[in-house]
Amino acid sequence: MKKVISAILFMTALFSFNASASLIGDDIFIACSQSSGSPDPACEGLGLVPATVTNNVEYPDFFNFQNSISIDVLANSIEVAFENGPYCGWFTCDGQGFLQFDLTDLDWISMPTSFISSLDVVTNMTGVLTSFGPDSVSFSLPETQVTNDMFLTINLITAAIPEPSVFLVLLMLIIGSTAYRMKKQW
Repeated sequence: MKKVISAILFMTALFSFNASASLIGDDIFIACSQSSGSPDPACEGLGLVPATVTNNVEYPDFFNFQNSISIDVLANSIEVAFENGPYCGWFTCDGQGFLQFDLTDLDWISMPTSFISSLDVVTNMTGVLTSFGPDSVSFSLPETQVTNDMFLTINLITAAIPEPSVFLVLLMLIIGSTAYRMKKQW
């Protein structure tokens, strides 16, 4: 029985691999919200903003204010750039609130069974919050002073659900191994 369990664990580890999926060509959406102050037309007023992931920046100059923030969705990461700083946050500068962006409908073109399994966040900003779902990423930026040298890169780590045929082969292997052991014992 121990060998059967170890074989199951081995096969599960073998078939649950990290995938190299790409978002290039996918239609995505972004929404903005702030935690402080009243809703602002430059953020909440935009609603869900669609884009198609290409080699260009999907959301350049998001607030239409001196290239203050640009959001670029790459094949397997999200890059946020800040320009024309220093400036005082987005809507406040007291450090009490957050500006949140929600990227949704992240579908993997090259591997449709892939999903986001974790994030690798690289930034020189303090107080950035991130979260994710199988096909979405949220990041919150603190409303503090912003400078040109600030950056945020969110690398998307993906996993893939194996095809049903893989599970069938695994099941046949387990049944065959068990039958062989039972026959050997008799």
